Amino acid sequence: MPKSALDFPPGPQAQTSTVVSKPSNLHELRDSGWVSKSVKQEVHDNFLAMLARGDELFPGIIGYDDTVIPDINLALLAGHDMLFLGEKGQGKTRLMRSLVRFLDDEVPYLAIPEAPFHEDPYRPLSSVCRRFLAQHREEDVPIGWWRREERYAERLAPGTKFADIIGEIDPAKLAGGVSM
Repeated sequence: MPKSALDFPPGPQAQTSTVVSKPSNLHELRDSGWVSKSVKQEVHDNFLAMLARGDELFPGIIGYDDTVIPDINLALLAGHDMLFLGEKGQGKTRLMRSLVRFLDDEVPYLAIPEAPFHEDPYRPLSSVCRRFLAQHREEDVPIGWWRREERYAERLAPGTKFADIIGEIDPAKLAGGVSM
């Protein structure tokens, strides 16, 4: 069975006393059976696992159990993109921040000093990493582990509006099915 980053090391729910060492190079990562996934697939798989265990899916969100939460659950299962619209104080930010819990605890990345960003070890995008992989044996390709908390960041400068970043969005058009 393919492993996810959740298997390195055991999570808090695991009932085991053995410590599993995480792969430190590309060769060890391939031997471990780890499988690369898109973020949507990762969120989907972890959401399903939490649902099956009966975990609380959205802690701290109160009053939306019969309205918003079922729609978010369906969107996560279907792999949809989501846009949260509503008045101030309705929990949109809290809901968005709670989605981070559906990411793997850690995911591997190519730990190459010259890499412009954290790259998928099996499918690097930058020419720097592709060139490094072509010039080195798998045993010499270092793997780092990127923690969930470090993967998600909010970057909106004070005074900046969402519309300043992506342009104005007409909610009525969006509700009518017009694509952004």
